[in-house]
Amino acid sequence: MNGRLFLATVAGLLVVSAIHAEVYRWVDERGKVHFSDRPNQGGAQKLEINEPSDAAGIDQQRLDAERRMQQEKLLDAYREERELRQQERRKAEEAERQRSTNCAYARNRLREYGNSRLYEPLEDGGRRYLDSDERQREIDRVRASVEHWCNY
Repeated sequence: MNGRLFLATVAGLLVVSAIHAEVYRWVDERGKVHFSDRPNQGGAQKLEINEPSDAAGIDQQRLDAERRMQQEKLLDAYREERELRQQERRKAEEAERQRSTNCAYARNRLREYGNSRLYEPLEDGGRRYLDSDERQREIDRVRASVEHWCNY
């Protein structure tokens, strides 16, 4: 157990020392550029590596916040579009139900008119029977209604 703890401590120290390691740069005799954590005898230059400033973190936070806002706007737009499509679909379904109901009603009226005598109800509860021209106009009107609602 102590051996594992020792190895973990050494590994942690190596990671910490690697994070704060210095970086050196030099060019060899063939013009090739080298980088190392140890200086070369041939005059390596120490490179200054700047830690990211808090401003960079703040800028990243601002960018992340803007990205989240844009995602929320896009999700809201998708949600609204989906709701509009659902409303349109419900309206279309309702219109189809109404058309079907009207078609069935018109066909039923036309079938009932067949050979029966047609009349208008009077206020006193009596009936006024239609003459042949009035009857034909009423049948034509119902046929037009069937045509309109059933064969649109």
